[in-house]
Amino acid sequence: MSSEETQRPLRRSLCFVPGGEPRKLEKARGAGADTLLLDLEDSVAPAEKGRARQLVADFLAEGDFGGAEPGVRVNPLATPYFEEDLAAAVASGASAIMLPKSQSTQELREVAERIGALEARSGEERDGAVRLLALVETAAGIAHVTSLAGASAQIDALCFGHADFSRDMGLAEPDASEGVIFHARCALAIAARAGGVAPIDTVCLDVRDEQAFRRDAELGLRLGFEGKLCIHPLQVGIANEVHTPTKEQIAYARRVLDASEEAACEGRGVFTVDGKMVDAPLVAAQRRVLERARRAGILSAAEAGDGS
Repeated sequence: MSSEETQRPLRRSLCFVPGGEPRKLEKARGAGADTLLLDLEDSVAPAEKGRARQLVADFLAEGDFGGAEPGVRVNPLATPYFEEDLAAAVASGASAIMLPKSQSTQELREVAERIGALEARSGEERDGAVRLLALVETAAGIAHVTSLAGASAQIDALCFGHADFSRDMGLAEPDASEGVIFHARCALAIAARAGGVAPIDTVCLDVRDEQAFRRDAELGLRLGFEGKLCIHPLQVGIANEVHTPTKEQIAYARRVLDASEEAACEGRGVFTVDGKMVDAPLVAAQRRVLERARRAGILSAAEAGDGS
C-alpha cells in the first residue's frame, strides 16, 4: 500500500445528500458514511441553487458530521453557479470538493488552484487540506482518464458517474455491468490505480434493492475499486461492509505473511499457502488487506503491521 493511500481518508462509502433539503441534511449526520457529499448539482433545481448553497454552508459551519468527512459536490466549472459554490464550500469548512463533468487536466488544475487561493484567503492553515474528487461522467472524460489523476497533487480520487456517461454516449439503458459502460468503469479503475489515487465506483440506481446494490458493489470490488458512491442511506452500510476485509480475508492475509516470513528465513521467494502458490505481488496484496482492516478500525497498527 502506497504512502499516498495510507494518508488519504478511508472512503468506502460516499453518500450524496440533497443540499436543498434540510431534513435529509440533518438525517445524514447518522448515515454512517465515510464521506458525505452535500449535493448542489443534480438534486437542486436552478431556482433553488442559492438557497441550497446557504443551507449547505450553514450545515458545514455547524459541524458534527457523525464521524464522516464533509464534502460538497459543486456545480460544473462552466456553470454560473460554480464560483459561489466553491467559495461557500471552502469557507464553510468542506474537507473535499467533488467536481462533476471532470474531463481535462487543465480544468482540474484550474479548480485546484482556485481551491488553494480560497484556502489562503480564509486566513487559516488549510493549504492543501481541501481535497479534490474528480467525477468522470462524460465520453471526453473517459477518453482522457489516464491523464486526470496527475493533474494536481490535490486530487484524491477518480469517481465514475455512469448515468451521465450513458446519456453522453446516447445509450438507452445505463447498465454499468456490460458493454461500453462496463469498459469505461474498468478504464477508470485502472487509470486511478496507475495515477496513485483512489478509484471510486459508480452509483447503483436500484435505490431500495439491497441485493442488487450488494452485487454491484461486489463487482466493483473485483474490478479494483476501493469505495462506492451511494444515493440512499440504505446503501451506506452495505458499501462499508463490502469494502472492509472480512474475518476470513484477514485470517488468510495473516497466514500469507507468516508463511512469507518463514520463506524469507529459508531463502525462498515463492511458497504455498492453502495449496496455492504465493509470490511477492500476492504478499503485497495481503499486506494491503491488513492495512485496510486497520484503517477501518478492525485491527491495531501492530496487528496490521506484522500480520501476527
